[in-house]
Amino acid sequence: PPNGARAEDAIAGDHPFILQSDGRGWLFAAAGLMDGPMPTHYEPHESPFCNPLYSQRSNPTRQLFARRENPYNPAESDAYPYVVWTYRLTEHHTAGTLPYLAELQPEFFCEVSPELADERELEHGGWATIVTARTAIEARVLVTERMKPLVVDGRKVHHVGVPYHWGTRGLTTGDSGNDLFPVALDPNVHIQEVKAATCDIRPGRRPRGKALTELVASYPRTVGDEA
Repeated sequence: PPNGARAEDAIAGDHPFILQSDGRGWLFAAAGLMDGPMPTHYEPHESPFCNPLYSQRSNPTRQLFARRENPYNPAESDAYPYVVWTYRLTEHHTAGTLPYLAELQPEFFCEVSPELADERELEHGGWATIVTARTAIEARVLVTERMKPLVVDGRKVHHVGVPYHWGTRGLTTGDSGNDLFPVALDPNVHIQEVKAATCDIRPGRRPRGKALTELVASYPRTVGDEA
């Protein structure tokens, strides 16, 4: 920008922009954030890994809720050895009521690597039950080479991909992937962590009724900030 330029004219086309008072993006945010002032990395509340940068695993200012109906998976628990994460499907994104799109993705599924399928005796096209401290859901198994194990600090961890669509209503129904996740909120905009957590996965359909509650209760859990 030329000397003396003001307002928008003072911002170069390759400068970052956000709604700060000076019209620029800030790496050092001196005010307005519960954490900061510098951006940094934290692991999710439920993670099988330590923070590779420093001893604080998860965001110390995250919002947790010590409620019986919102238990957490214990940190680094052998009962939840895998990572579960969610994503969208193009066919279902804001279009779950359109029959010709629902036909393209007709059933709730999870994605696993061939190695994880062998480890947990999961069959392509068969059923799997995914378990966290909150609940257990069932999904058809999609075994795919796209799902590569994570190797972090010399440790291999498998992950399970779950679309966040489906539910009890709509043209195609199924369990909801978001039911697996804890109520652990970002401290600034209070968005729930529904993108990554720890889980177990086992072959077969989930139980119903009281048997489902008993299955989930057989896994360890913590309350509040004990995780």
